Amino acid sequence: MRRTFLTLVRSGLWNTPVDPTPFSSMNSADWEEIYQLARTQALLAITFDGVLSLPAELRPPRPLYLQWAAKVVQIEQSNLRLNEELPEVFMPYREAGLHPILLKGQGIATHYINPLHRQCGDIDVYIGKEGQPIANNILLRHGAEAEGEASDKHASYSFHGVHIENHRIILRINNPAGNRYFQRLIQEWYPQHAETREIHEYPVSLPPVTFNALYIFMHAFVHFLNSGIGLRQVCDWTRLLATRHEDIDKLLLEKYFRKVGLLRAAKAFGYIAVHYLGLPEDNLPFSVKGMERAGEILLDDIFATGNFGQHDARIKPRPKGYWAGKWHTFCRATKRCMKLRKFAPNEALWYPVTLIKGTVTIQINKLAARN
Repeated sequence: MRRTFLTLVRSGLWNTPVDPTPFSSMNSADWEEIYQLARTQALLAITFDGVLSLPAELRPPRPLYLQWAAKVVQIEQSNLRLNEELPEVFMPYREAGLHPILLKGQGIATHYINPLHRQCGDIDVYIGKEGQPIANNILLRHGAEAEGEASDKHASYSFHGVHIENHRIILRINNPAGNRYFQRLIQEWYPQHAETREIHEYPVSLPPVTFNALYIFMHAFVHFLNSGIGLRQVCDWTRLLATRHEDIDKLLLEKYFRKVGLLRAAKAFGYIAVHYLGLPEDNLPFSVKGMERAGEILLDDIFATGNFGQHDARIKPRPKGYWAGKWHTFCRATKRCMKLRKFAPNEALWYPVTLIKGTVTIQINKLAARN
């Protein structure tokens, strides 16, 4: 079923007709398996677009078809809700003299054929270290409620029923040398060299495209190393590379990957993008020759873990209790990281240190909040 599922994904990504041959012998159980794959990989709407290219007699049974169509409508409505909320966040930030940058999410959705069919989540805004406290206070004054534990990277809020993350740091990787280089790249373009795209007829600032091609991959890889990712994260990167390949400085992008220590990992992702998702290889800044084994290991893990590792049946339930849960997460993530260390050895080596520092920072923030 995996190959059949990927056929639908490619069709939805590129708006191309599906070869109907594999679908002629599909039964209800087969279609249910395809549906569950689309659900766990956060690609329900994209795969449904592929389904719609099939002849009516080869589509899923009517009850599943209607259930699937209803989920697609929900995804469209969620995207519209986030798009409508963007001005509600960006306008007061800008009025306060801040320079908000939209990360991932609705910005990446603009690179899809139907932006409303990218499965969405929250709104991530980079505001810088000095701007973040100001942005946090703006949200609170407008009625937002703080959510979760504040980390040293971002603060989370519920605002008009939408999850908002104000980032003081765009992303941090484990390898200190690679991380220092990445943070310098941000300083080179923020805020004056951001690019602007209209989302729901409202101009929003995004990272410059070559940097964004690095960042979208890095964000996916950090989650892959920690707990896993869904195929949607690779689709995001694939669509960005495909639609903006003429604007991306490929020589510079390859240099970025090498400097942050993630070139081999990026090539493994590129292998999936080319061989399974249909990205022309010349849209990449490097060749994926010789990446078959690493790419297949990555793909197997994606199907085993699902979107952000939320569907990994191999993981034992998190124990009750704050510190017991923290220890469980530390052991699980460290074990996973060591297993996948060949993708990026330096990232794996420094990962336990990052986890410990993150926990310490959270505790310091809690103490500061009490005082």
